[in-house]
Amino acid sequence: MISWRIAVLFVHVTAVIVALGGSLFSTFALTPILAQELSPPVRLRVVKRIIRRLGVIVLGALAILVFTGFLNVMFIGEISSLLVTKLLIVTIVIVLAIYQYANLGAQISHSSGPGPELAALQKRFRLVGITTGALVLLIVYLSLGLTRVAPSNAQAAQATRLRRGLQAQPNPPGLPG
Repeated sequence: MISWRIAVLFVHVTAVIVALGGSLFSTFALTPILAQELSPPVRLRVVKRIIRRLGVIVLGALAILVFTGFLNVMFIGEISSLLVTKLLIVTIVIVLAIYQYANLGAQISHSSGPGPELAALQKRFRLVGITTGALVLLIVYLSLGLTRVAPSNAQAAQATRLRRGLQAQPNPPGLPG
């Protein structure tokens, strides 16, 4: 049977995959191909649509991450220094993502056409995306550390009681003592 903890963790990890995967695909695969294959006016029209759609997906995934992250903290029951570090970086990522899609993306979407101003906006959009992606990878790395943190006092006490209980049990009849 699947516990609530596992279900929440699954949704959390899935949201990371959606947000990070979409951003990395757009930055490293889609954008360079669009630059090579489409004329500037057509490319701008396509990029505007991609930014709007991807912005909704990424920001929606971030909202899910915040909610499921809060639930995960409640399941853990304690806040370690590693978790505080992760949460600070998460806050930076959220600010950068909002800046990228709500500010830069909106400016790109409202631009009148190709030109030096648009090129500068697109370059900044890409740089913020790469920075955000790198920070998300750091968050994933730190999350691995959270799964390896020493057990809490309550967990350690429960494990000790369990070990003592197993040691106190007599061997079943017929087994050597």
